[in-house]
Amino acid sequence: MTTAPTPWLLGLPDLDPAKERLFCFPHAGAGASVFAPWRANLPESVGLFPVQLPGRENRFGDPMPDTLEELTEQTAQALLPLLRPPYVLFGHSFGGLLAFALARHLHDLGHPLPRVLLISGARPPHLPAGTALHALPHDRLLDHLRATNGVPEPLMQHEEFVRRLLHVVRTDLRVAAGFRPGRTTPLPCDTRVFAAADDPVVPPAVMQDWRDYVGGRFGVHQGPGDHYAVYDPTGGLFTTIVRSGLSPS
Repeated sequence: MTTAPTPWLLGLPDLDPAKERLFCFPHAGAGASVFAPWRANLPESVGLFPVQLPGRENRFGDPMPDTLEELTEQTAQALLPLLRPPYVLFGHSFGGLLAFALARHLHDLGHPLPRVLLISGARPPHLPAGTALHALPHDRLLDHLRATNGVPEPLMQHEEFVRRLLHVVRTDLRVAAGFRPGRTTPLPCDTRVFAAADDPVVPPAVMQDWRDYVGGRFGVHQGPGDHYAVYDPTGGLFTTIVRSGLSPS
């Protein structure tokens, strides 16, 4: 089953009622296409819904919100018609913070929560990064992306692409740095967090601190690789997510 396209999703959504819907949110600066390799590697019982945020890929001309709260509200309004239970929210890095904020927003409004919230490689909101990455000058932010394997090196040779990318990355990082939800009532949905063993951006140890935001069942899972290993559908971290996050227990 399909429906009319929406700019908030990459491609037409799979509305098969027998499938659980997996809504995926990418890292800072990235578009929904980073999840395209997942499609053929997910269980048949799961339908992939890659969320396309404003300001990237086919939505490059769309204005980017100034705060995570504003982005969360826009995302909720766009996705609510599709968020029929059971569904799962997954977010990586910046996307993990957004997935959490979205679940909290839905809870505050009385909407059904996801069966499980999956957060990968994202710092809990009360533990900001030691360096204000969004404030770094052009060259130093570019060096950070190179050092963490954030962008394939061949793409770094295209000046216009790099300029646009850094604008989106910087905006996402600034929005994330300004998000301070406080210690509110823990989310009653189950939450599982995932860490890459060699992540140079978010140390695996900090993922334990997400427990303070969870009222349902909570689990921490670790797999091999660096900060972006999660996107490799043949890798161990992806397998860990499928096994412990997408298979109802």
